[in-house]
Amino acid sequence: MKLLQVLRNPQYLVLAAVSSLIFSALYIYTQVLGNVHNIDVWFAVISWYNAILFVAFAILFGITFSFQVYNWLQPKICSIEKKTVAASGSGIGTLGLFLVAQCPACASLGALFLPVSAFTFISQLSTVLNIISIALLLFTLNYLGAFKKEADNNV
Repeated sequence: MKLLQVLRNPQYLVLAAVSSLIFSALYIYTQVLGNVHNIDVWFAVISWYNAILFVAFAILFGITFSFQVYNWLQPKICSIEKKTVAASGSGIGTLGLFLVAQCPACASLGALFLPVSAFTFISQLSTVLNIISIALLLFTLNYLGAFKKEADNNV
């Protein structure tokens, strides 16, 4: 797979790991609305399935970001139209996840920017929205050609 070939390069593997960690830190920070003293509460009340989905999303986010950087730096591997569609697909998933509270005690950014009725609706569907966000990242990777065989360079 093209993705494995890219991640064998240490600079892209490190980029994936660092971007996953930065995303995770920013996300957790926004979940507690900047009150770092509540981070331990966030970890205590997050449900196990949302924690697993969050970790999966964070890892996929790093991999997708790294693969997008790889494609942007390669001449003529991917058309500008595909790059734009892929970036918007992963961007929608990432933005969507920032509005979803992972734990029942967290307000997230959704509470600041959305009406109470919309935030309540989103909170009730947090698991489904997590899965949709993960699916959008997988779609982005597939669209960019991450799952194609190494010999197939038509991205």
